[in-house]
Amino acid sequence: MKRLEDIENLSISELERIASDESVKVPATLKHDIAVTARALEMASKEEEEAKESGLSRKRYRKILRMISYPAAAVAILTIGMHLSFQDSIRTPKDTFDDPMMAYVQMEQVFGFISEKMSTGMDIADAAEPVIDKTINALR
Repeated sequence: MKRLEDIENLSISELERIASDESVKVPATLKHDIAVTARALEMASKEEEEAKESGLSRKRYRKILRMISYPAAAVAILTIGMHLSFQDSIRTPKDTFDDPMMAYVQMEQVFGFISEKMSTGMDIADAAEPVIDKTINALR
């Protein structure tokens, strides 16, 4: 197999002689692959022409990208800065008990407090229920 540099230096008659050599096996799909490649190149050149015709150049795309990316970077930096500053102001709770029994006692007190407040709220709701029922019946 010859290298690309060697092939570029060959004359036309030598290239024709190599091409007519039937001992070289040619893949069956070579013709199809060449057609596909040619079609892809043709489509790429059409897209290039259309891009030039529409007046949208790389400089314009870069300018638009710059116009968008600088403010986006500034917003990202501001957001990260704000997040970090607020993160410092949020206190993380610390464990206040080393003894599990003390923690259990404290939890019982907290649940008792919650139960007391819930009972008060339920008493108010129970007292308001007859008034609500009368109002609903009057509206019907």
